[in-house]
Amino acid sequence: MGFFKQASRLRKILLIFATLFLLLIGFITYKVFWDPENTKQVFYPLSQEDRGLLRHGDIILRKGYGMFSDGIIEVQNSKSPVSHCAMILNEDKQWKVVHALSSSVAQFDGVQRQNLQRFLNESVPGSIVVVRFKSSTDTISQIASRVSYYADAKKPFDHHFDNADTSAYYCTELFQKAFYQVLKKDIFHAQLRENNTGIYDLSTFQDTTLFEEIINHQNRIK
Repeated sequence: MGFFKQASRLRKILLIFATLFLLLIGFITYKVFWDPENTKQVFYPLSQEDRGLLRHGDIILRKGYGMFSDGIIEVQNSKSPVSHCAMILNEDKQWKVVHALSSSVAQFDGVQRQNLQRFLNESVPGSIVVVRFKSSTDTISQIASRVSYYADAKKPFDHHFDNADTSAYYCTELFQKAFYQVLKKDIFHAQLRENNTGIYDLSTFQDTTLFEEIINHQNRIK
């Protein structure tokens, strides 16, 4: 009888631990994919002076809201606490951005256009950084055209973060592919040797040998 009591007690303990584990997994999944904090919007002002500095093809970096953005910052080698990137485009005299988003934080899954102000509103206050590739206007325009093409093609989001898969792109992978196709060299490859994730992170955009800093709101609040 003692053996069966112990076995019954062990089953109850295992059941409790299994339940707690599933609750933990459910909580983490909710925080990463469905927490309203991930899609939070707060008006983010950009002064006329800053808007006057923008150019077609600039890269804009931000820190987003939520646990997923915090996790990205923790694992990458970026000099600044940023978790997402987009390219600024001047289309029909309006500032827009093109970036790759998962359907967990956007209505549409994949590469898409968005008004610049919407992108700003989804950014943590004081987190915006804008950089410009150190190259000719013509080269930058060619890269921007390639990025715009991917938005028109509605490339899906790469949920597997597979750099070899050219059918879908995550946020930085989109720009790695666009820059590579125009430049015929991979300016993002060096940072892969410096991180342990195998994922293109945002540190390339903060390499001052490649990009010039145009706007940095993070410096203004220090």
